[in-house]
Amino acid sequence: MRFIDGLSRLLLAPPATGRRALVYGVALITIPTFIRLLIGLYIDRLPFLPFLPFVIVAAIVLDGKWAVATALGSWIVADLLFIGPRFQLNFGAYELIGFTIFFASTLLLIALAKAVRVIVENSLRPARPDGIAAPVVFSLEGGQAWASWYGSHSWVRLGPESEVAEMMRDFLAQRELAKRLELSARRRPAPKG
Repeated sequence: MRFIDGLSRLLLAPPATGRRALVYGVALITIPTFIRLLIGLYIDRLPFLPFLPFVIVAAIVLDGKWAVATALGSWIVADLLFIGPRFQLNFGAYELIGFTIFFASTLLLIALAKAVRVIVENSLRPARPDGIAAPVVFSLEGGQAWASWYGSHSWVRLGPESEVAEMMRDFLAQRELAKRLELSARRRPAPKG
C-alpha cells in the first residue's frame, strides 16, 4: 500500500508548472533517451517505447500543458536520434504513423492521469473549502451503513447496519449524558471558601 499512498500523494500535490516543470520535463525526456541509447546496443527498433512510461510520470507530476510538451519533446528526440536519417526530423509515412500512434497514446495517458487526479481529489479532499465541515449524509445499501458529505463524491463504509446502529445509539447516549452532567454542574452553587 505504500506505493498507492505515495501515488495518491503525488496526485493530490499541485502539478508542477513554470521553471520546476521545465526541469522535470527535460529530465523526463533525458532519462528515457539514455535508456533508448542503451537498448539501441541490442535492438534498433521501437524508437518511442522507452518514452511512454516517462510520459505517464509527466502526466502525474506536471500540469497538462507541460505533460503534452514533454510528450512532444520525447517524439522530437526519438525522431532525431533513433529514426534514420539521424539528426533531422523525418516526415515519411512510417514516421507519421509512428508519431500519430505515439502522440495519440500519450494524449490518452495524460487524459487518464487527469481523470484519476480529479477522482482522487474528489475522494480524499474535504467537500468544502477552508475547512468548513459539510453535513454528513448516512445511508444504507446491502445491509451496510455508509457516510458521505454534501458536495463530495466519496463514500465511507461504516460497517454492518446493526453494528453501526448500536454504535450510534451508544454515541447519542454518551452525548446526552455529557449534556446532563454539564447542565448539573452549572446549576450547582459554587463552593464557599
